[in-house]
Amino acid sequence: MRQKPAIFCLLSLGLVTGSALAQSYFDAHLVPLCELQTKLTQGEHRNVQVEGVYLSGLEGQYLVTSGCSGRSTWIEFELRTHRLWKELVRLSNRTDTKRHSLGDGDPVLVVFGGEFYGPRVPDPKLPEPFRKNYRPAWDPMNASMTKMVVHAIVKVQPLPSDHPCAPPKSDSRQWPCFQNSAPISQSDDSKMLLHESGHAQGAVKQPN
Repeated sequence: MRQKPAIFCLLSLGLVTGSALAQSYFDAHLVPLCELQTKLTQGEHRNVQVEGVYLSGLEGQYLVTSGCSGRSTWIEFELRTHRLWKELVRLSNRTDTKRHSLGDGDPVLVVFGGEFYGPRVPDPKLPEPFRKNYRPAWDPMNASMTKMVVHAIVKVQPLPSDHPCAPPKSDSRQWPCFQNSAPISQSDDSKMLLHESGHAQGAVKQPN
């Protein structure tokens, strides 16, 4: 019986700590998304508050901005507060709800708080010449060189129709700011090494 007050105190402390951490993102200085996408170095990450256009679809979730058209940031949610989560889901699914279908969501203007990661560091097991030329992306489409782990949703609103990232009226499925350039090409030797490395890692995971 004596353990109950202690457990209650720990839970309360956890909730207070989580709320304080979430609040820190609401109070943080707003950093331009384009600045983060272009200036963060390989392996670097920062706690930030950032504004952008949130895009969700069958391929994943991304953050883009008109200032860096052609670049995108892969989005992962590890929310410490669920404030505005339902509103974000509602706004991004308006068209699909009307059509009673599943597909690419509606763009939403957002402010997120969380951890922003620069380009990934290649596997240290790769030989040095290949590591210099290999630029692994964060997303399955191999399109986003940056990633953000969202801990707090600070602001959400429908994307204005005159916004540079707004889809044209002729085709609401087009996303003007999501036009990623082709991934950096790799030499045949590099591709072969990565292919064989993947086989080797898979073989380790297989049971005897």
